[in-house]
Amino acid sequence: MSTGQGRTPPRRALASVLPPLLASLLAFLPLPPAIAAPVAAQGGALRIYGMDSKPVSYREDGQPAGLAVDVARHIQQRLGRSDPIEIIPWARANTVANAQPNVMLLSIVRTPQRAQRLLFVGPIFMAYISAFAVKERAAEIRAMGEGIYKLRSGARRGSIFVERARGHGYNLTDEPVSSEAAARMLMLRRFDLWFDGEEIVGPALEQAGYARADVELVKQLSLEEVYFAFSNGTAPATVQAWDSALRDMKRDGSFQKIYRKWLPHYPLPADARAAESRKP
Repeated sequence: MSTGQGRTPPRRALASVLPPLLASLLAFLPLPPAIAAPVAAQGGALRIYGMDSKPVSYREDGQPAGLAVDVARHIQQRLGRSDPIEIIPWARANTVANAQPNVMLLSIVRTPQRAQRLLFVGPIFMAYISAFAVKERAAEIRAMGEGIYKLRSGARRGSIFVERARGHGYNLTDEPVSSEAAARMLMLRRFDLWFDGEEIVGPALEQAGYARADVELVKQLSLEEVYFAFSNGTAPATVQAWDSALRDMKRDGSFQKIYRKWLPHYPLPADARAAESRKP
């Protein structure tokens, strides 16, 4: 059980300054919420997984970085935790979260199916799921009308982008393992349409050796709230502690500061905007 470096457990700290009788009574009293939340969070170690989706989560100089990583680390500091964060393929992270407790996914869209096996905290940002084409073909594809649904298309394996593209009736023929691989396949004309989040497309193209200007937006499919998610079997107190800490971050403005560092051109989630508007 971790209590954080140099931190005295709240109950022991209070007991040390009380007479023995009061100290013994304290053991049977509930802790105030402000103290109880960090203590409740000291459950089993979490395995925290993010996928390679710059600027949300990715590796920089071998270390995890990105919006979701920064928010998660800030919450860990508040809870006195230091569970490691790993960047691994989305399909692997999702498989582990479906099978084992104490797994946290750094960014996932909430759907009714996923809500049956995951517990959500957030939202942490909004994903603009859209279809993209190589710049030279964008105008032609936009003019195709219903013919657009017959084109070969691709999206990251196991992602919400696959689900939304198929749900809208597109011919999804390829499921590469990453957004970078999808960007490369689009530019090599392996398929005609690429479905991904607008905030991810530019970095993915750069990682693949191209530029954001090499593709154009063809159509926006949906706007989705993206959350932290915890696997079934994770202690409810752990999930509640993360939820409370994130709410506190939105109230005190620390969440907004991190968000604007990574997504300066995108609107805040609705609850973060509302919290900001209530500040004096």
